[in-house]
Amino acid sequence: MLYILTWIAIFSGGILILLFLISLIGGLELDIEVGSTDVETDAGGIGLVKGFLTFLSFGSWVMKVTLATSSNPVMSLIVGILSGIVAFYLLNYVFKLLLKNESNVNWTMDDALFQTGKVYLRIPAKKGNGIITIDINGTPRELKAKSLNKEVLETGVSIRVIEIDGDFALVEKESN
Repeated sequence: MLYILTWIAIFSGGILILLFLISLIGGLELDIEVGSTDVETDAGGIGLVKGFLTFLSFGSWVMKVTLATSSNPVMSLIVGILSGIVAFYLLNYVFKLLLKNESNVNWTMDDALFQTGKVYLRIPAKKGNGIITIDINGTPRELKAKSLNKEVLETGVSIRVIEIDGDFALVEKESN
């Protein structure tokens, strides 16, 4: 029995470490399709597959150690199951703490709507465009801009984005 538990712990632990390395280096996410829905196993924690492998690896290892030090197999089974559950929840908690610091760096032009910024390159009154700088998700971005009210906006003027027209932000002075 000790021999089998050792191989279960080594095999499931090895697969678990391999999955963690692959997801860390390559960003691999495992998906399991259940009917017509799509359940992501890595969303917000360690996931189903990694959670099961954690439970199996840690639980079988503790069960093996308990069996080696005690002759009661029922107590060893209970201790192994409980330790596998505790290991799963601890690892899930650690992953949630790590992922809490994750930030979304993707942005679209719609994120600039109703935000304030400054004119970086003069915006002419009628034809043509200029450039504005605006903070989107905590990062300064430069966007092509046109004047909404057909007025000249000089460099350094505070503006507010009112509309998005394709690749252009339509802006007006912030005081309006």
